Amino acid sequence: MARIKHIEIAGRNGEQLKKFYAELFDWQIERKDVSGFDYYDIKTEPGGKPTAGIRHEPEGKAELVVYIEVDDLEKTVARAKKLNANVRIPPMLYGELTFALIEDPEGNPIGLTQA
Repeated sequence: MARIKHIEIAGRNGEQLKKFYAELFDWQIERKDVSGFDYYDIKTEPGGKPTAGIRHEPEGKAELVVYIEVDDLEKTVARAKKLNANVRIPPMLYGELTFALIEDPEGNPIGLTQA
């Protein structure tokens, strides 16, 4: 069964988003360098594990991405394509994480990770 795994907030100014969400909700947000770009881990509980993140996209656009964990990433992406999804990022390994990014038929982004 697929489950919501992670939520990612993307925008052109990661530092501004970090400040906004940290001050608004008292979240602990830590900047890190991930393969040459800025990413921010969000901890919504003191001392907890990151449950969300901020993706700094200086050339991109603001969007909210919900990541769904699936048992078979390749199969899920193939099924999504048959259902008229657009594949923005095909399945790839990123560190220890295998993920893909698709868009539903209306253009909403959906992140997929493999369990």
